[in-house]
Amino acid sequence: MSGKITEHHGTLNMNILDTVGLISRSFGLWMGVDGGEQAELYNPGEFQYINLQFDGDCLVGASTIGKTQHIGVLRGLIESRIQLGPWKERLLKDPTCIMEAYVGSTQELGYA
Repeated sequence: MSGKITEHHGTLNMNILDTVGLISRSFGLWMGVDGGEQAELYNPGEFQYINLQFDGDCLVGASTIGKTQHIGVLRGLIESRIQLGPWKERLLKDPTCIMEAYVGSTQELGYA
């Protein structure tokens, strides 16, 4: 359509369901990859579950149930395959700090 050849980078597998008000989501390679690592949080009292899948220091998949904040950030990190660097270790310890990991991995500090 644009008159020039462009590369298609593929699509992101994504499911979002509302079951009697409880939202569940899966993005990307939610089952993980061979040799990958995962972070998991299970908080039944808050109806919350988070499972993050890593390939190296990139987030490649996630499954979540419950709270819906920062879902766009989760999708963006998976889709762009941003290298998380030290944020991967922080996410392995606390999967809820996804927004902090996004800001820390994508925003440069600059002073004029």
